[in-house]
Amino acid sequence: MDIMATATQFSLCYIEHPYVKGVIDELDKLRARRLLSKDQQCILITGEAGTGKSALIDHYKAKVLASELNSRQIPVLLTRISAKRDLDSTLVQMLHDLELFGTSQYKRWGFATNLEQKLVDALKRTKVELIIINEFQEILEYKSKQERQAIGNSLKYISEEAQVPIAFVGMPWAVQICEDPQWASRLIRRRTLKHFYFKDIDERGYYLSYLKGLASRMPFAVPPDLATPAIAIPLFAATNGENRFIKELLQEALILSLQQQDKTISLAHLSVVYASMVPEQPNVFELPFEQLKLTEVESPSRINSDMKTVDQLTIGPKYTKPMALNDILSLK
Repeated sequence: MDIMATATQFSLCYIEHPYVKGVIDELDKLRARRLLSKDQQCILITGEAGTGKSALIDHYKAKVLASELNSRQIPVLLTRISAKRDLDSTLVQMLHDLELFGTSQYKRWGFATNLEQKLVDALKRTKVELIIINEFQEILEYKSKQERQAIGNSLKYISEEAQVPIAFVGMPWAVQICEDPQWASRLIRRRTLKHFYFKDIDERGYYLSYLKGLASRMPFAVPPDLATPAIAIPLFAATNGENRFIKELLQEALILSLQQQDKTISLAHLSVVYASMVPEQPNVFELPFEQLKLTEVESPSRINSDMKTVDQLTIGPKYTKPMALNDILSLK
């Protein structure tokens, strides 16, 4: 068995849990209904780092392309804000992204030309049904209200003229686009990808079902019981419910178990890889339950309105105080 290839396959797997399925359904609806009106309904998808935003849109694009028979058609244009974080460079990036999928007539762009109209023409020609812009918050950062409105006006023109809805994906403060009343009415659909939670019983079930889904994608004759309390609870304590960290830990534990030719993943594998990844922290996989403390995200990250220097642009998410497991389980 090629261990690294197997681990890569696991890292690329995607679990369509119920909330994610709801977001995917909304994207499908936007594509299906885009010709009903010139005023396109769009969607805003936000979430903290590590909640799976990029994984979701990568999965959605791959899923759509897998069902597409016409290689000249690009049903979903997945792009991101350019490194320069300005509108013109982002429009050029979108044109280049279209070229990578076969629009060979675009070779060089004159920056003085009408980029908006070039993009509208390209979107029509390639029959794009949905634009997904990742890391959208980056184009709004360090911009005045007037500058943000100009960006919004340009994107509104492109969406209307090409009759293509837009999915804006980014950090929580990407919601700033909704300060423009024209976009607020177009972004009735707003979805937030969250870290997992353990305190609430329903949210805990959601977390455990996700672990079962990941376990089913592992290359063992019998999937590991990741949802058993012996693993699920310290795994939550280690990661604070962060999707990306959960998957990284499980991936490293998978590699270790395959290297040792073990039949499944155990608590011992997780203990070893956690100690290697965060050696400065107490190893939660070796602590008794009564010593475990769980922390959840309480409020999202946000723009710092009192910013004095560039590195103070944002304030990270606020977490709950560490909660003892007995206190959590005693709640009704």
